[in-house]
Parts: sequence; C-alpha cells; structure tokens
Amino acid sequence: MKLNPKTFLILLTAGMAMVAWKGNAQTVDDQIQVARSALSADRRATVAQSMQFTEDEGKAFWPLYEQYRAEMQKPGDALVKLVKEYAQLYPDIPDEQARTMLKELGDLEKKRVETRNSYLKKFQKVISPAKTLRFAQVETRLDLALRLEIAANVPLVPIEGNLTGQASVGAVVAEGIPGGGVVATYELTATVAAIDQASRKVTLVDAAGIKKTVKAGPEVINFDQIRVGDQLKITATEELVVYVAGADETPSDSGAQLVALSPKGAKPGALMAETTRVTARIAAIDVEQHRAALQFEDGTTRIVAVRPDVDLSKRKIGESVVIRITEALAIQVAKR
Repeated sequence: MKLNPKTFLILLTAGMAMVAWKGNAQTVDDQIQVARSALSADRRATVAQSMQFTEDEGKAFWPLYEQYRAEMQKPGDALVKLVKEYAQLYPDIPDEQARTMLKELGDLEKKRVETRNSYLKKFQKVISPAKTLRFAQVETRLDLALRLEIAANVPLVPIEGNLTGQASVGAVVAEGIPGGGVVATYELTATVAAIDQASRKVTLVDAAGIKKTVKAGPEVINFDQIRVGDQLKITATEELVVYVAGADETPSDSGAQLVALSPKGAKPGALMAETTRVTARIAAIDVEQHRAALQFEDGTTRIVAVRPDVDLSKRKIGESVVIRITEALAIQVAKR
C-alpha cells in the first residue's frame, strides 16, 4: 500500500513514531553480564560433554583451556565497555566517535581471532587434530550464542530515513454497480528516543534502526508529558469511495476536517480526520476496451479501467462521478 503524500505529511508534522532502546547503559551492561555469566557456567560442562576426553586428554586439556578462556575474557570485557559507551551516546552517535568505535571493534575482533588461533595450535599438541577441530566448532557455537544474546539487547546504529510499519488494504464492490470502496490502513509503532522541548522536535527510531526527527504539531497539546522511552502507536487510515451520482444529485467539490484533541492532563495524542470530495464528468466511453475518460473541473482528463461486471452501455457521457477520500490519523502514547 502507498498512502498519498497528504497522509504522510500529517504523519510527519502532527505526530511522532518508533522503537528505541530497552534501557540505559547500566541496564544493558547488566543484561550482557547476566548472559555472559550464564553461558560461562555451562560452557565447561558443554565442552566436556561434547568432547568426551579420555582421562589423559582431560588432564592435559583442562589447564590449557582455563588459560584460553582467561585470555578470551579480555576482549569480551573490552566489548562490554564499548557497548556501555555506545549506550550513553545512543541514538545520536557523532561520526568521529563512530569511527573510533569502528576501530576499537575491529581491533577487538582481530585480538579475539589471534588469541583463538594461537591456542588452537597449542590444543593440537595435547589432543588430536580431529578433536581440536571439534573443539573449535563447539567454541564457535558457544560464542555465537553469546553474540546473539548481546545483539538482542543492543539496537542497531540509527540512520536517517523513512520509518516503517505495517499496511493492509481491503476493497468492497457491488456486482454490476460502477465504483466501490477501498480502505488502506498503515500502522506504525515507535518509541521516543530523544526530545527537544524548545523546538517541539522528537527523534524516533524504528525496529529496523531507521531514525527520523519530526516536529510535533499544535494538535499534540500535551507535548510536555512525552518522555524518552514512551511507546507511540500511529494508525493512518485512508478510505477511497467512488460512485456515479444520481440524476437528481448535485455533486460539488468540498473538504471537511475534524481534529479531536486529548484533554489537558491526559496522555498526549490526537485524532485527525479529513474528507475531500472531488467530482468528474464522463467525457468518453470505450465499450470495447471497457474503460472511460473522466474530465475533472481543472480541465485534466484521465482514462480509467472499468470493472468487467459493469455494463457500460447503460452509462452516458456527461454523468458525474464522485470521488470521496477520507483520511484519518490516530496517535496513542503508552507511557513507560
């Protein structure tokens, strides 16, 4: 579905939207440390069960393994430190600090690989190459589990772009009657990542890591109650109805707008609805191609396809076609 530009304009000027972070630097650090501790407790048991060492292999392997894990812990600790710095800057990461973090991350990855390769050579001297390869596979899976857990708690670096959501479309027509109705709905869930009270600007970041700064229009009267971390739900609905006007009907172009605001003191939000009615005249009918030419009041003409079940022989040049578009925008804020 593609909402028209007017709907998106309402989204960007009157409302807000996204998915930000689960917590501050300390919270993220706690989550990572819990994950590391849990995996560390099971790591030795997992390795022992997977490798099934003989008594002699175990005596030679385990002291070396403890040295290996102690060395691998160092880049792990440095990674946690880097993540905490990232958490304190999120969602606005200056380019200079992003470059520094990229270098640190690259250095940590290099150190981790060098340490791993160095110890794999040492392990081959106390266990067979086949078992060393199996151990490398087990370690890779354990490391992957930890990295996935960390990744789940650390959001992507936001980049500027268009926020994303879910869309659905439904249509209703009556057999043999020209026209019909189409309803398109676009839903966007978001979390406030940053607020500039003075300029009424809000930074929003969606689940895909897309960041956008929007200005809250005057419709959001309780703007001062919005906080970083608040979840926002925006639902934009567009209804398009097309029908042929009756002989005694005098269609006219018109527009109407409704804005319902949250009471002062209530959660921020707004419900806005706008209806636009446009008329056109049937300027030509092509029965063979099953289409018609519509001429609008501004003089423009558009060729449109007509549904196969509509009998065009019963339509007449000069008949009026009414196009009614209703756009509605609802904003709900769920406090932290």
